[in-house]
Parts: sequence; structure tokens; C-alpha cells
Amino acid sequence: MNQQSSYISYAGYIGALFLSIGAFWFTGYHVSGQVSFTDYPMLYAIIGITFVTMTAWELICRYRFLAKKGIPFFSPASDTNIKILKSTLYRFIVLFIPFVIAWLLVENHYYFTQNSFFKPTRVFFDYLLWIFLLAGIPYIFMTRKYLYHTRYEFNDYGILSMIAARALFRKFIKKEDTRLYQNRRITKILRLYLVNFFFLTLMARFFVSEFQGFNQAYHTISGNSFGSLSWYMQYKTFFLLFFHLLFIIDVGIATIGYSFASRWLDNRTRSVDWTWSGWIVALLCYPPLNTAFTSQFISYQGLPTHQLITNEYALAVVLAVVLLLYVLYVWATVALGFKFSNLTHRGIVTSGPYRFVRHPAYAAKNMAWWVDNTFVLTNIWATVGMILWNVIYILRALTEERHLSHYKDYQRYREKVKYKFIPKII
Repeated sequence: MNQQSSYISYAGYIGALFLSIGAFWFTGYHVSGQVSFTDYPMLYAIIGITFVTMTAWELICRYRFLAKKGIPFFSPASDTNIKILKSTLYRFIVLFIPFVIAWLLVENHYYFTQNSFFKPTRVFFDYLLWIFLLAGIPYIFMTRKYLYHTRYEFNDYGILSMIAARALFRKFIKKEDTRLYQNRRITKILRLYLVNFFFLTLMARFFVSEFQGFNQAYHTISGNSFGSLSWYMQYKTFFLLFFHLLFIIDVGIATIGYSFASRWLDNRTRSVDWTWSGWIVALLCYPPLNTAFTSQFISYQGLPTHQLITNEYALAVVLAVVLLLYVLYVWATVALGFKFSNLTHRGIVTSGPYRFVRHPAYAAKNMAWWVDNTFVLTNIWATVGMILWNVIYILRALTEERHLSHYKDYQRYREKVKYKFIPKII
């Protein structure tokens, strides 16, 4: 358990505030209800500003917290600047290699180039590459100089990448009998790159999609024809506005979490789930597997069903409950802040909704599905499909518990917070 495990981060709340301000600023500035390619720089500038403000808040709060504990914030290295610079250049080069590989895949692989939905992803990776080229060496140098400690160095991404690169060279170039899978540190960094690449390509795409939905709802409300709509359609438009705002916050914080892990923020990855079952149940919930496989076999949308609730006042109540449940869902992301990530252990969060249950996001999302899709009850196969989706998320919770339970800080958290999904029930 590290010395900062009791620290509670509120950076996610600052991120939620700035993402909300950015959303309304963008729509107020933007004259069209459509988000186009030329808007991507502005949208990712919102991500950048949010990241900077979150980082500043986090650093100030952590510094004050450690000062109260009498723990020094800085751990300066005793090495000379020349030695530190040499180490910095080695780490920069070895980290640049997977960066370039990821960028080349996004820019050239047909999965990304033939799908127009990934246009935002390609733009985002261009920005990430330039940021790394410009800021990578100064950042690594300052980190190596002022936050040098053995507990950091052992799992430093640059050092792990060098170990992995050397092992891969010996395995595939020199044809030596090197069993990569037996070295946990090598497999950890390789799995970590896969996790970040997979989810970051999706988050960059989802972020723009949520802005599209938010922008359309905003311009519908501010348009001249809004007053001619029925009260229920006006109500539903406001619902869509806040629904997409919630997911701008959710995906925005997720994008930041996958983009940056640092000693300064105490959100470095301690471990990555090493089991096939953990990876499978997680990936089944995201494209391309959820569209190409999961939704094809346990879909509940395309089956013959009919609405159980047709009264507009009752539907308004349903939408209010759904929105409340998604507020709880996004609250979990906000509470995680910089530690947000799938399939990894980046530190245990015990604040926000995690004070009450261990898997608040999964619980809220699955309950929202049932409230919003009561029509599934009119078809047995649709009902089975919904239940199977619930089973997938229960399995996600169980595989995460199995992964995290190897760590004493999570064991203590599990003893304190007894319930997985619903307080006092389960």
C-alpha cells in the first residue's frame, strides 16, 4: 500500500465542471446543429483545457495533503543532469516506438480508414503524437529528476518498455528461446499498451458523437420551431440535452484517463488483468465485438415487441428516472477521475458512490436499461437478451474483483464496503 493510498482525488469533479462549460460554450459559439471535421480541433481543445485544470487541481491538492502528513512531495534524484538527460533520451525513444506504432495503425489500417466514425480518432492521435514529440523529453526529464524513487522506477513505463523491447528483439530477431509470457513485467506493459490503444481509439470517437447529440438537442431547444412541439417532445429534447452532457463528461474523463498516467498524478497502472475471461467479458461490451457478435446473438432491439408504457406523463417519469440513474453512472466515472480505466488496477477509489457499493456504474447502467426498455417484457427472447446483457456486466464485476483482490488495499476496501451493486441488498 503506497503512502498516498488514503488520498481522495476530486479532480474528476473539476473535469466534469470544465467539460460542461466547454459543451455549452461550443454549442453557443457553433451556429450549426452538426459537428463537422473542422470542429474537431475545438472539441479536443476542450479536452486539453479540462486536462490542464484537472492536473493543476490534483497537484495542488496532493501537495497540501502530503504537506499535512509531513511527507515530501518531491523525491529528487542524486544523479547528475547529464546522467538524467541520458536516461531521459533512452526512455523517450523506447516510449516513442509504441506511440508511432499506434499512430500508424490509426492512420493506415483499413479498420480505421474505411470507417468514417474514426475520423475523430485519427485527428486525436495526430494531436497526441505532436504533444508527445514536443513535451515528452521535458516531462520525462522533470519526472526523472524530481520524482525519482525505487517504487516508481520498478514499474516505470519507460523501463518496462525497454525490458520488453529487448525481450522481443531476442525472441523474434535473434531467435532465442525467450518465454515472454513468463515475465509478468513484460506482459504487463504489452497488455497495458493494448488496453490504452483499444479504448482510446473508441473514447476519442465517442466524445465527438456525444457532442453531436448534445449540439443537436441544444439547437432544437434554441430554434424557432421548438415552441410548436408538444410538451412531451420539448421535455424529451431537454432529456437528450442532459443525457448527452452526462456522457460528454463520462467519455471526456475516460479519454483523459487513458491518455495520461503519471507519477505526478499517482495514477500509474499497477497491474493489468491477465485472464482471458476478464478481457472477453470487457471487450464484448464495446465495438467491434458488441456490434459484430454480442448484439447479434443477444439483441433485444430488433425483435417483435410493443411498448408497455404509452402515457406521456408516465413516459416523462421514466425518462426522469433513467436520467437519475445515468447521473449515478457518470458520478462513478467522475469519482475515479485520473484513475479511470478498464482491465487495470490504477489505485483504489473509496469516495463518491464507491462509499456505498463496489460497482456503482454497472448497477446504475443495468437498472437504467430495464427502466428505459420495458418493451422487452413483451417478448420472451428480448427479456432473455436483456438478462444476458446483465450477466455480462455481472461477470465484468466478478472478474474485476478477482483481479483486484490480489491487493491488500482492495481487500480492506471490500471488507469496508460489503455490497457489490445495491446497498443492503447485494
